[in-house]
Amino acid sequence: MVNWKTYALGAGFSAGIASAASSDASASVTASTASYSSVSTCNPLSTSGCPADKALATAIADDFSSESSYFFRTSSSGEIEYGSDGMAMTINKRFDNPSLRSDFYIMYGKLEVELKAANGTGIVSSFYLQSDDLDEIDLEWLGGDTTQFQSNFFSKGDTTTYDRGGFHSVNAPQDEFHNYTLDWAMDETVWYLDGTAVRTLANTSDEGYPQSPMYVMMGCWAGGDPSNEAGTIEWAGGETNYSDVPFTMYIKKVIITDYSTGSQYTYNGDSGSWESIEAKDGEVYGRYDQAQEDFAALANGATLSGSSSTASSTSTKSSSTSSTTSSSSTSSKSSSSSSTSHSSSSSSHTTTSSSSSSSSSSSSSSSSSSSSSSSSSSSSSGSSTNSSISSSSSFASSAAASSSEPANSDTVSSSVSATTTLADASVETSAAAEASSATTSHSSTISTVATGSTSSSVSIATATNGASALSGTLSALFGLVALFV
Repeated sequence: MVNWKTYALGAGFSAGIASAASSDASASVTASTASYSSVSTCNPLSTSGCPADKALATAIADDFSSESSYFFRTSSSGEIEYGSDGMAMTINKRFDNPSLRSDFYIMYGKLEVELKAANGTGIVSSFYLQSDDLDEIDLEWLGGDTTQFQSNFFSKGDTTTYDRGGFHSVNAPQDEFHNYTLDWAMDETVWYLDGTAVRTLANTSDEGYPQSPMYVMMGCWAGGDPSNEAGTIEWAGGETNYSDVPFTMYIKKVIITDYSTGSQYTYNGDSGSWESIEAKDGEVYGRYDQAQEDFAALANGATLSGSSSTASSTSTKSSSTSSTTSSSSTSSKSSSSSSTSHSSSSSSHTTTSSSSSSSSSSSSSSSSSSSSSSSSSSSSSGSSTNSSISSSSSFASSAAASSSEPANSDTVSSSVSATTTLADASVETSAAAEASSATTSHSSTISTVATGSTSSSVSIATATNGASALSGTLSALFGLVALFV
């Protein structure tokens, strides 16, 4: 097997064919292929002053339903289309080379791609990692080979031997999507097909081991182009017949996680060993365990929770707490207050008032409820602060069930603003409590006046009852006198 990176999928290949394709260059650029970035190469083992490599230092997933923010085109030739089924990379004519490169590097990591290879004799579909100092880990598919795919690796660009490649059985890779995974760890690299390991490369190889920061490449090219070396054409499966175009490679999804942390990776010295790699503001292999969790979550279709989603969740809980719990708590406590007021020292006044002056009773009862309501609101606002750290779902369900109004989950969009809103709500609640207290005082006065009126009514009623009793006694005496007469 040859080290085909010499021939394709990079700026070197695009530059190499530029003169031969100059007559077709303008025609190859369409609305969907016009944007691309040139790639400059700088090998830090042979050149000083090479730029630092931007670190991924996290985990990402991309379904290519639209142009990706993580990858850029390396040439204007070929066609790349995005849609609901992922990305299609198409060779429509000779010298087309549709390809993408990541705008980040990983320092050890794990990658997964759902891919369907391009058909066509001599057509090569590729997904691989490569470093600035030419470490490389490959996945390759040949358009004319319908039963297997290939794995390969290189260390520091050493191509003196070609026995690094491996061949692995796969069913109809040009007709079916399969899941291909690379797990590049410090001690070994493992290639997977549909979740099953098909090859393991230990970090004890006498042909070297990839161990410097690498970017991600993907695309397709014609290894069978007649201008290529005979060995390349033979490896690719034969000479390409361009009358059979189009040749299209499909990628439905990629997941990538970095095993290291930091903002960028740089080389210290010219050894190219992992010990010489420095992670700015981070650590080489510093997030291996976290990366495993992130990868598993993304592979299961989850979305990693970031600060924004956490803030949104927190604000929803805080907002719901302040807007619904206070209401429900107030309602229940007010009801309880009015139904149990007879146990207080002023219960006789309240009861008497209700029998003789309904308007005064209503006022007193209303003020009592208002006072309880204010107290409840303050209590609820206090519990809101604590509730904001509890489960959003259970809290929302509880609040919605006890409130006459649905929880408002759209009021606040961040935990900071949620806290501010909660603080404002507490202030407003305190003000309401003071106003309610004042109202209660006035209502108590009214109640007292009403009670006084009631006492007078009672006295009159008593006097009237006494007169009625005397009248009854006199009537009985007159009756007896009449009998004797």
